[in-house]
Amino acid sequence: MRHSTSIRFCLALLIAASASARSEEPLRIGAEDDWYPYTAYRDGKVQGMSVDIVKAAFAASGTLIELVPYPYSRCMQMAHDGQLAACFNTSPDKRIDSDFLIPHEPLFSDDILLWALKSNPTPNAEHLGGSKVAVTIGYEYGPRLDNDEQVIRVPVRRDLSGFLMLQHGRVDFVAAYRGTAQALFEENPVLQDQFVPVATLHRPSLYLSFSRHHTNASELLGRFERGMQTIHGNGRYQQILNQWQHSPAN
Repeated sequence: MRHSTSIRFCLALLIAASASARSEEPLRIGAEDDWYPYTAYRDGKVQGMSVDIVKAAFAASGTLIELVPYPYSRCMQMAHDGQLAACFNTSPDKRIDSDFLIPHEPLFSDDILLWALKSNPTPNAEHLGGSKVAVTIGYEYGPRLDNDEQVIRVPVRRDLSGFLMLQHGRVDFVAAYRGTAQALFEENPVLQDQFVPVATLHRPSLYLSFSRHHTNASELLGRFERGMQTIHGNGRYQQILNQWQHSPAN
């Protein structure tokens, strides 16, 4: 009898230990792989301003996470399907609000600008109907562009491709965030002093979007919310913005 009791006790310990180990496994969060300076996979690691914010928020709530890099559209699809607990960076619209759990606190904000060639900045930026605009696959650009069915959207894999197309006259405009465009110009001499912003399309806030189909996503969302409150309160959030020399959307 004592032998049977001992076996049951050992099994209970093993089950408890296994459950504890599973609870301490880092939860996988998708990070956009090519959107520097906010999120990118460079030098063998995920890095960027919003990466630092996400890490700091979860560290503040004592939550283990693993950031895995993917192209934005794939990242969001995997989060939608529950293969990832969350994905960033997202500018929510009605569809995203319906498909994902969105925190109260955004990661950051920035301006989406319409860029033209500096040598030819006069195309009609007020009425985009019939214009060819390079847009990155899967991105949201706000109602002015996204709801205009007369715009000829030219999908590209990344912002760099769009600017190269504009440089060679294959599109009329590029839609791109101020921060990522400036980083591209600094890193690619061929793009420097070639483009000017001719309109502000949108001033969105960017979020970490949580899956509605991942087992741990709701709990993770709560931990993220608490962590964001902490780093806003102790100054860590502003410190990260200052380190990356980021100014919020105008």
